[in-house]
Order: sequence, then C-alpha cells, then structure tokens
Amino acid sequence: MQLRQLKYKILFILLAIVPVIPASSSSLKTADSELTSTSVTYSIPSQQTNVYTPDFKLNADSVVIPLKRAGRLLLIDATVGEETGNLVFDSGADGLVLNSTYFRNYATSGGSTPTGVTGAVGAVKKIFIKQIEFAELSYKNIMADVTDLGHIENRRGVKILGLIGFSMMRRLEIVIDVKNNQLKLFRIDNHGKRLNSSSLEFKADYTQKIAGNTNILFLQGTISGKNLTFCFDTGCETNVICSDCNRSIMNTLTITGRSKLSGTGSSGSEVMFGRMNDFTIGNKQIPNMDTVITNLGALSEGYGIKIDGMLGYNFLEQGVISINFMKKEFGIRFIKAEKR
Repeated sequence: MQLRQLKYKILFILLAIVPVIPASSSSLKTADSELTSTSVTYSIPSQQTNVYTPDFKLNADSVVIPLKRAGRLLLIDATVGEETGNLVFDSGADGLVLNSTYFRNYATSGGSTPTGVTGAVGAVKKIFIKQIEFAELSYKNIMADVTDLGHIENRRGVKILGLIGFSMMRRLEIVIDVKNNQLKLFRIDNHGKRLNSSSLEFKADYTQKIAGNTNILFLQGTISGKNLTFCFDTGCETNVICSDCNRSIMNTLTITGRSKLSGTGSSGSEVMFGRMNDFTIGNKQIPNMDTVITNLGALSEGYGIKIDGMLGYNFLEQGVISINFMKKEFGIRFIKAEKR
C-alpha cells in the first residue's frame, strides 16, 4: 500500500461508536452490551508533504482560536475559497482534506482509492485552493485532498468543510486547551522560541521528544509495563488500542460493549469498546479513559510505522498540551484532579 493514503478511517469508526460510549467512566456498564450493526465508511485519505505558513493579521505574534464542539470533535470556524463552515481539527490528517460536497466543481488532479478493513472505499482527489481564512490567520495557494466527508455531517448535524492537520501549523508553537475550548498558535523562530519575548514559555509537567519529520505526531506510552507507540490524534473522539496487542495489555482493559461495522467494502468488522485502565505517560498514570479496540494494521501501513494505539479526546482533556516541531518537543501540563 503506497504511503499516499492516511487516516480518517478511525474518525468514521468513532463517529459510529462514540454515541454508545457514556460521557463519563463512572456511568460505564460492567457487562458487555448487545452486539449491534453499524454502517460506516472506513478509509484513509492521502498523506501530504507540504507545510504551510499563515499570514497573521496586523503582524500579530500569536492568535487564540475558539474551538467549538460537535460531540467530541473539535471544530474551527473557517472560510475555504467561497465556502464558510467548520473545519475539524484533526492532527491525524497530514494535510488539508476537504469535503467533496462543497468542492466538487474544482478541477482535480491525481486520485487513488484507499482500502480499509471492510474493503475498497471512496476515491481521494486533489484540488488547488487560493485562500483559507480562520481566526486571524490566512493561507494562500493550498493543495488539498478532496473526498466524501458526508458521514461526519450526517452524524453531527453541522456543516463540515474538511479536516485540518498539523501541516497548516507546523512552523508555529501549538497549544491545545480543550478545557477552555482554545487552540493557541505562537509565531516562533528557527529554534522554536516565541518571537514575542514577553510571552511566557509553556511550563510542562512532562515533556517528550518528537521523533521523525512528518506532520503526524507519535508518542510513547506504557500499558502493563510495555512500551507502546501511539498516534496523537485530535480527530479521534476516544482513544484506540490495536486488537493485536500483547495479551497482558489486553487484560488491563475493561470491555463494556461490541459493535458490528459494515462498510462499503465486501465484509464486516467487529470492534470492542471499554476502558483503558493502566495507561502511563512519563510517570503519570491516567486511568479510566474510554477506548475502542480494533485492528490498526492498515493505518500502521499507511503511516509507515507500527502503531499500537491512538490518543484522542480522552487524552486531550487530561491537561493543556504544547507541540513545538521546531524544538521537536511535546509537553503536557496536567489538570489537577481537584480542578478537573
């Protein structure tokens, strides 16, 4: 499988699964729920290598972008070309992915048909966008993938223009504050220092070096004493663990339900969902995070790295997160238990 096809297959799985996951771990059932059948598209959009730098209005050094919610999806108000609507903040998507519902009349180039666990799914094309604006930022001359994102709109009832990943922010310091519904972007120099010297640097409780040079962020964590590789994915409405993980890892999970996925491919796939009880990053153990258990083989192949899981919304709400690709550094300042 060529490394042209990346990620939103998990996003669609979670759109189908998350409505049956309780909002808090305290309300989770201890017994397995009834097996259900869910229709879902399972696909991977293309990887992009382009990195874009925005223009800041009034030459500002930083911007605070309000984050809206649709379920556990994080949305940004945006104008893409002549269309106004929402972009899903999805760090699992390498570049900009647009919804063919609104961009079907643009001239396209290239194209491929990704494959998921249920077989072949819809094609991905490329288009050229002259301008994108959100908050106080504007981008010009952007290459984007175009595919059908109708599943997200149908599930969440909001206008979705597309998905936006780290390629649009890589040359900035990125601070994600889910508790306060904010995405903060800071202009930085080639060494990762904020241009505004009066702006206080982010103080993290834990930092981890970022490996590689892609627009996708991979983090190291442990479960049951085993070192695991996780994709950091702001587009995932819950965490994900690969179903082929070591038995000792699987034994730490509490299974609370199952769901049957039937997609546009030739066969179905079953996923389980429950709680992740023994996840540790650094010296911080984070118990009782919602998780989906499913096969991540195709996604690992697409990313070109074996991933054992994905850290999504349940991880994001544990604290304030800073990502600085110039410093190659990930940091998190945990929300104290009494304040959560």
